[in-house]
Amino acid sequence: MEICDKYLEDAQRALKSSMLSKPDPMEAVRCYEGAAICFENFKNFQKAALCYAETANLISRIDPLKAAEMHQRAASCFEKSGGPSSEHYLQAATIFKNHAVHKYRENPEQGMQLLQKAAEDFEKGGDRDMAVQCYEVGAEASFQRKDFLNAIVFYGAAGQSFERRKEYRKAVNYFHKVAKLWDSQNVPGNVAENYLRMATSLDTLKEYEYSTQFFIKAAEKYEQAQETYKSAKAYEKAGETLGMQEKFLEAAKVFEKSAEQVKSLKNMDKFEELYTKAADSHVKAGETQKAVEMYVMLAETFSEDPYRCNKHFEQAISFAESNPSLKAELLRKQGDALMQVHDYLKAGSSLEEAAELYRNKGEPPSTFSEIYKKAGDAYSLFAKGMERVKNELKAREGFEKAVACYEKAGAREEIEKISQRAKPGMSERERQIREELNRLQVDFEKGLLPELVLKQIKEGYQELLKHLRQ
Repeated sequence: MEICDKYLEDAQRALKSSMLSKPDPMEAVRCYEGAAICFENFKNFQKAALCYAETANLISRIDPLKAAEMHQRAASCFEKSGGPSSEHYLQAATIFKNHAVHKYRENPEQGMQLLQKAAEDFEKGGDRDMAVQCYEVGAEASFQRKDFLNAIVFYGAAGQSFERRKEYRKAVNYFHKVAKLWDSQNVPGNVAENYLRMATSLDTLKEYEYSTQFFIKAAEKYEQAQETYKSAKAYEKAGETLGMQEKFLEAAKVFEKSAEQVKSLKNMDKFEELYTKAADSHVKAGETQKAVEMYVMLAETFSEDPYRCNKHFEQAISFAESNPSLKAELLRKQGDALMQVHDYLKAGSSLEEAAELYRNKGEPPSTFSEIYKKAGDAYSLFAKGMERVKNELKAREGFEKAVACYEKAGAREEIEKISQRAKPGMSERERQIREELNRLQVDFEKGLLPELVLKQIKEGYQELLKHLRQ
């Protein structure tokens, strides 16, 4: 801080005159700037700002652009200290603007740079109208010189300025100009970015019809630029805005398009979310059958995930309550799918309910008996699984359900195999013997075991069972 104070003393001394010396403004400028930098390094932003401001005032006539830079630094330090900064930003902006016009004649590039600095400082100083005017002048001048990239920068900055001020309608106008310029340069990704900003602004204004159009245009341009995920996101937004307009059929198609894109990226969680939105939109559009087909497709897609598979089947079934034939078919498919992932209890329940529906509709026994048989098999597998984990209560419940389904299917042989296992109090050894007897019966039916030998073995096992029960 002693160094900072020394700079200030030297600056003040340089501005004084005496009999032996004249004021030295340039030395004062050097000292005030040195003091400002010193104070800023020590985070004394208030004093730094004052020193920068004094530097700007001293050098304004000699080097206006240097003065503008000092005003910028003063404004920045005032902001950090909580003081007023707009006045210095505006002074800097005015200097840059005035010099931009003169510089443009001899050096257009430098003139455009100064004009952009002026616009930025006008905006920071709160004069946004003048900032936009600078952006527009810069854009038009660049466009006339066929300097399209600079025109894009100026128009884009104007659009963002209006966007920050929440003047979305004006922002849309400038983003559209930028999009057209990028389109003329055949850069679809950048065209898409500006269409997306337009769509988002229009969406904020609740002008959903127009916002939908530009979400879709953005999606198409992203697709052209091979930015698939961004394209999918834009299509998703279009689907949401179509839903707000109650254009559910169009929304469903757009959601499907988005879903297919994320599926190509192997993002199956997002695919499921979007396809579900598409199915729900079909329901709202009155196309229940289509929604059911889509939920079944989701169930089959996630057939290896019992939770997801069952969830989507349940959703499809809920839309088929008024159509017993369709509901029965869905329940049968659900049961088959759950069997594949070894969710035997739920599989048995679905298959049993499907068979009941077919029987109540008066279908011939050949239609539903096979389904009852499958339900019995599912319950039996569930029960055996419960036996392996020593859950006797659940095992007996499973066998009892299996017996009930086998009876309705007319599967007497299957009933004989498990009927005893459904009874309480059976020991593990008894179960093993009965399973062995069932296997021997199968061998006899295949011609692998003589009848006399089978009879002898049965008699021996029956005698053993009597002793076990005692």
